[in-house]
Amino acid sequence: MQYKYDLRDLKFILKEWLPTEEVAACERYKDTFSVDDVDMLLNEGYKVAKEILNPINAPGDKTGVKFENGKVTAVPGFKEAYQFLQQNGWGSSSECIKVETGMPLVMYKAIAEMNTGACPAITSCVKLTSGAANLILRFGTEKDQAMFIPKMLNGDWQGTMCLTEPDYGSDTGDIITRAYPTSDPRIYNIKGTKMFITAGDQGTCENTIHMVLARPEGAAAGSPGIGLYIVPKIWVNDDGSMGEPNDVITASVEHKMGLHAQATALLNFGEEDQCRGILVGPPPDEKGCSQGLAMMFHMMNESRIGTGHNSNSQAAAAYYYASQYATERIQGRLFGVKGAQRVPIIKHEDVRRMLLDMKSHVEGIRAMIFKGFYYLDIEGNSADRARAKTFSGFAEILTPLVKCYGSEASLGVISQAIQVLGGVGYTQEYPVEQYLRDSKILTIWEGTSFIHANDLIGRKMRMKEGKIFRGWLDDIKAFIDTNLHAEGFAVEMKNLQKGYQCMEEVTAIYHEWYNHMETKRPLIPLYAMKALFVMAQVQVAQCLMEQALIARRKFAAADTADTLFYKGKIASASYYVNNVLPNVFLATELIRNADDTVLTCPEEALVIS
Repeated sequence: MQYKYDLRDLKFILKEWLPTEEVAACERYKDTFSVDDVDMLLNEGYKVAKEILNPINAPGDKTGVKFENGKVTAVPGFKEAYQFLQQNGWGSSSECIKVETGMPLVMYKAIAEMNTGACPAITSCVKLTSGAANLILRFGTEKDQAMFIPKMLNGDWQGTMCLTEPDYGSDTGDIITRAYPTSDPRIYNIKGTKMFITAGDQGTCENTIHMVLARPEGAAAGSPGIGLYIVPKIWVNDDGSMGEPNDVITASVEHKMGLHAQATALLNFGEEDQCRGILVGPPPDEKGCSQGLAMMFHMMNESRIGTGHNSNSQAAAAYYYASQYATERIQGRLFGVKGAQRVPIIKHEDVRRMLLDMKSHVEGIRAMIFKGFYYLDIEGNSADRARAKTFSGFAEILTPLVKCYGSEASLGVISQAIQVLGGVGYTQEYPVEQYLRDSKILTIWEGTSFIHANDLIGRKMRMKEGKIFRGWLDDIKAFIDTNLHAEGFAVEMKNLQKGYQCMEEVTAIYHEWYNHMETKRPLIPLYAMKALFVMAQVQVAQCLMEQALIARRKFAAADTADTLFYKGKIASASYYVNNVLPNVFLATELIRNADDTVLTCPEEALVIS
């Protein structure tokens, strides 16, 4: 089956829906990018995804990385493809801050999405390098930047993020990896173990630059005491050349359900007490407090949005394969038609239902994600700092929605893609089953789904005494109030209005629970996932309706191909708002009822003795 991707929807987002011209007019981009570049960039990006990345995807999954005698060997073609992306402007240099060749996020991420759909294992390696480079660009010294950034951006070196330890996963504040001072105030000896490190030893580059959280001697307890360190696998000399191995040992790589072409490593730092790390940011203060975790959160938040986008990219690719198969597979006859001939399965009502369900989820979640990228572009580049500040808050709210809802919903989409293919969808002869295996980890990466639900109800709802969240709600309400009586969408807009009222009710319920912590405390985390789904599904529905209104306006003047596209946009919105959004009504009722069976059921009853 051919790798195909919906270029038309990506172009619609950038040229017809989002105000991309506002981003391109920012000082950083005004002389280098414009909306007129979108077609060329996406067309060329699609060729890269289709011709360079997708051919190594299935073979890489079957072969997997090899770990022998302490050394990782990359799958065939992986090294060359990674370096092609990095050396030709399709990788980290396009999404890094303070880099002349950097693209607006809304443009670059459209290209990255196609690459991820083509080969999910490779783009996370690019993203981690981008994130590590951005940390050094934000917080490193000029010397650090000169030593590491050029080779990280050109594909010679790659980057990672090292947080998780064998006994401390999401409990980042409890990590025990240590940093010991040396005679040089910027150099520390690092000692400890990190596990589940994505691309921790990928075998594609001559050096790996690890961004490591560790606790310096005399540090304050918990999260405030953690520092951040640049720890190269091979030490980098002052002149930028590589020196001796830096006592970073790959102990093992994980045998995983999916992403077989991507090495997930267990790393030991300082087994021989010879591992050195370069301090990022200021040294610990008089109370033993460092800024390591706060700095690392910049990379973590980038990765959280990237994880949700990764999920939806795989779901989109699986849907496109399923839709292709549905037009080619001849099976069955039309329901209730006597003497009917066998037909392509896309003629069957339930197959059409699954395809439209997949289409609406993929396009709606994509829209929510790209709205977030637009917010980040304005936050980082607009001269209107008040507008930038507002959008920064909106982007913070969207981060847990994108990561959690994007990754959770993708599993259902990919599962339906397999269902459309039937029995062959369960085999490795067709590409969709790999997406299900590759994408499951994305509900766990960068924090499990509950962690992000807890972030939403515990932090994002309550930032600045709830003012930022209120501003976000008001923005959704303003759209509904303006378009409540839009022609042709009476039912959809009433459902969206009802969904918004559910958001208000859930927000009020959580406000009440927080005000009665002595009796309501356990309910707050218990219903956090439902609360997140309420917020995410209404946001997705609003994005789809924004797009449907544009599609309806342009429908009459469109040529034949665009007429079909605009019909599809309207169908995606109508289906999601009328068939998926009502889940919000039930979820709100369940939150309102606050059933506590989960709390009263004895723990022993949940365990087989």
